[in-house]
Amino acid sequence: MAAEPSRRRSLREAWQGRMDSIRQQLADVENTPGLSLLCLLGAATGGLCGLVILALHTAIHTLQEPLFEVFGIASGTFTEASVTFRVAVPVLGALLLGLIVEWVIKSSEYGIVHIIERLVYYQGVLPVKAALAEFTMSALALATGQSVGREGVAAHTGATTGSWLGRQLDLPNNSVRTLVGCGAAAGIAASFNTPLAAVIFAMEVVMMEYTIAGFAPIILAAVTGSLVTFTFTDVHPRLMADYSGFSTVELPYLAFVGAVLGIAGAGFTRLCGALVPLLGKIRISLRIGLAGLVTGLLAIQFPQIMGLGFETVNASLAGEYAIAVALGIGLAKLLASSFATAAAIPGGVILPTFVVGSALGSALGSVGALILPGHATDSGLYALLGIGAMMGAVLQAPLSALVVILELSGQTGLVLPGMLVVIAALVVSRRISVSESLFRLLLRRRGLDYRNDPISQYLRRASVLTAMNRRFRIVERRIGRAELEEILETKIDWLLIRSREHRASLMRPSDVARFLSQEENAELEEIDLHNIPGKRVDAYAIHVRASLQEAFDMVNRNETEALVVERNVTGSRAITYGVLTREAIDGTYRP
Repeated sequence: MAAEPSRRRSLREAWQGRMDSIRQQLADVENTPGLSLLCLLGAATGGLCGLVILALHTAIHTLQEPLFEVFGIASGTFTEASVTFRVAVPVLGALLLGLIVEWVIKSSEYGIVHIIERLVYYQGVLPVKAALAEFTMSALALATGQSVGREGVAAHTGATTGSWLGRQLDLPNNSVRTLVGCGAAAGIAASFNTPLAAVIFAMEVVMMEYTIAGFAPIILAAVTGSLVTFTFTDVHPRLMADYSGFSTVELPYLAFVGAVLGIAGAGFTRLCGALVPLLGKIRISLRIGLAGLVTGLLAIQFPQIMGLGFETVNASLAGEYAIAVALGIGLAKLLASSFATAAAIPGGVILPTFVVGSALGSALGSVGALILPGHATDSGLYALLGIGAMMGAVLQAPLSALVVILELSGQTGLVLPGMLVVIAALVVSRRISVSESLFRLLLRRRGLDYRNDPISQYLRRASVLTAMNRRFRIVERRIGRAELEEILETKIDWLLIRSREHRASLMRPSDVARFLSQEENAELEEIDLHNIPGKRVDAYAIHVRASLQEAFDMVNRNETEALVVERNVTGSRAITYGVLTREAIDGTYRP
């Protein structure tokens, strides 16, 4: 009977040893074994995220279909609904949302801004409860026609999936960060069926850095996320874009179009920034209700702004709207989405930028046809370029915007006009909105900021396991001379003296050996390591999962020179992995 517990204990220890080996490999994802493991985990994250998107799609339709049936709307679209329906549904839906958020959820932390915040300040730890709340609230918001997109909840739930998977496996925080990026990319890819743009978006906007170690797993996550939803064609309706080319005579006008859309994008960003503090003065249920009212009133004249907007984008791409109608749709959607975003209605802003950009682009394309008769391409091309320009201007993500144009059209011939329009929009918007993306602005409105200098980027990517010193021995403060001399014969760099919980003292073996070699101490049988002369360094405990950025912040905050890397197992017991000094941290990024 005694052998059975012993065997289970041996199996647990073997499993723990294996997991420690995996974590050590993942601590430095620049090496091949670590990168391979992270790629597998990224693919798993993408697959799980794809399933979440299918669940969201089902939830939206489950809520929406009975609503349209009750009011006899056979087409199942808001554009065919009565004026009463178009006003009442978003207003009542927003009020219900506000009451649920205020009384039940009691939080307004959603979407991509929340992901970035958790990456910066919480090492990529995203609460599952917040993701479930946004999932439910976004389904209700989209079903009732609020002017938001679904990619915010898609990215949030995907990132939470990656975070949850990393924490379940107790991976280092630098690996958890990458899995969060994998989940965000998979969510965007599964929402729009644009895997390459999703990868670049995750690196450009969410992670805010480009690395080979990050690209590989994020690419796999985007691919698997898209594959899960690929066969379900109604999950991400295809945007109909088919163009034969453009005339070089149009290039100056295309630059002008990009500048106009840059003004629109900057206006959207600045309007959101101005509304956030104003709406923040009223209770959350009322401000969400106000956003729903704005959408309902604008939908009286422009019902195309309600819901996801895929039909509106396709109509713009097909050139179905007259100049005045397209211009009205674009401006109405911009205003409604600004209120929805500032009021923190759960959802996203990328799909609204698609609607605004395509509508304004279509209007400008029709104007171009009048200015350049016989030379200007159909307005559908401008609608497509408008999507990229608006996205690039609002998110300050030009590469993502350009790739979106290419993936939606499937035509490499649009690279030149796409680059011209996107860059023109980016330059103008940066001039007007002080070089800020909407997400960065919303972070600052929360009193937060994001350090993104090269040193911080590197420290966030590396684990404490990569820089710690493993040549140490744990000793008691009072120790026998014979035992101490035996320890000093081993090749170690530190003696670790436990003093109290979460604190320890470190000594160099050379100081202790010098004390023992002195003639006046030859008769001592027991040594008190706290009483002998020598330099002692106070060291705080840091978790083995921590990144070097956390270690850097801890040594500065506590004004200490060293940390002890450990993991709590059961009760007060801890496994010590190594010693990390300030000098070792500095040495990782200084030549």
